[in-house]
Amino acid sequence: MKKEFFDKCAGEWHYPPESKYKLIQENIIPLLDLKQTDTVLDACCGTGFLIPLLKGKCAKIFALDYSVNMLNKAEEINGNAASYIEASIEDAYCDDEEFDKIILHNALPHIDDKQKAFKECSRILKPCGILVISHDANKNQIDAFHKKCSHPVKNDMLPSNKEIIIFASAAGFKTVEILDEENYFAAVCKK
Repeated sequence: MKKEFFDKCAGEWHYPPESKYKLIQENIIPLLDLKQTDTVLDACCGTGFLIPLLKGKCAKIFALDYSVNMLNKAEEINGNAASYIEASIEDAYCDDEEFDKIILHNALPHIDDKQKAFKECSRILKPCGILVISHDANKNQIDAFHKKCSHPVKNDMLPSNKEIIIFASAAGFKTVEILDEENYFAAVCKK
């Protein structure tokens, strides 16, 4: 049901306003600690608005989403700046230890099997890889926004910090740093 929802909204989905884009660029992207040699996965990429922020900062970008319409929109907007993968982050169909960094932005509440997603991210990350789970709003803002929705994501809440740490630890991440700031949320999970 959620997949159909995202497929349906893809044509109307928009990039965030400039203020949010700047917030992501200044506060969230640096958490990836990008190197020019890195292979990066933009997991649950939606229309691919992170791709321009990653471009030029790493060697290769892959954009993954289970909504074919979102993925098509991302490719339409960003062209060959990324390689596109139609899959769920719970079953990514990527090789073991394929990526140096993974970013999962504005998506964790919408993932049905969060533990499976963490395990999949751990599987496809290289040793010492980094998974950044982020939102361009804090936890209270995210949950309040979803509660107001009348569509299939209205019950999609961000897990508690404790739950995120449990998911990450069970998946093999060695450290987890949670940042629930005034204007954004991030969990930095290091393998």
